[in-house]
Amino acid sequence: MPRRHRASGRLVAVVGALLVTAYAVVGVLQVLVWNPLATVPGRSLAEIHAELDRVGQSFSPVPPLLFGVAGVAIAGWLLVTALRSRDLSPLHVVIEFSLVLAAGAPALALVSFTPGMQLADGFLTTGGDHAPGAVPLYWTSSAAVVVAIAAAGVSVSRSRRTAAAAGPAGDPSPAPSSGPGAH
Repeated sequence: MPRRHRASGRLVAVVGALLVTAYAVVGVLQVLVWNPLATVPGRSLAEIHAELDRVGQSFSPVPPLLFGVAGVAIAGWLLVTALRSRDLSPLHVVIEFSLVLAAGAPALALVSFTPGMQLADGFLTTGGDHAPGAVPLYWTSSAAVVVAIAAAGVSVSRSRRTAAAAGPAGDPSPAPSSGPGAH
């Protein structure tokens, strides 16, 4: 693979790892800090959790934290794999990181559901996000789906052009026959 492609792939991998890490951090802050503070304005996090404990609606921070740790771990693993690869295709790196970002939306919805419901039940308010932090994450995931599809399309198109330019894989002429009529 040309040196230019490896350098481009590495740059894409670094940017992708930073995006996935930022997504994970913002997701954790959204669920554990920003949304509780927006749901119950005027109270501190400590006061909010004390009230949730008092009314039996406390929630564990473990699932949102695991979401963040998993996001950073996946980003790190993909980054290391990309940096160590000898035949690094920038398009494939784009597809990998885009798919991870796309998976962020359902994962975030899953880990934010219980805390959102506990806040709603504990403070007699509506469920869902009250802080705007989740909206950019969901838009990012949506855009990542589009990017992954587009990059996959370009990759397939390039593969087909390369295969067509290379010609047939083998000799298409039939092998000499040793049967009747062969001379």
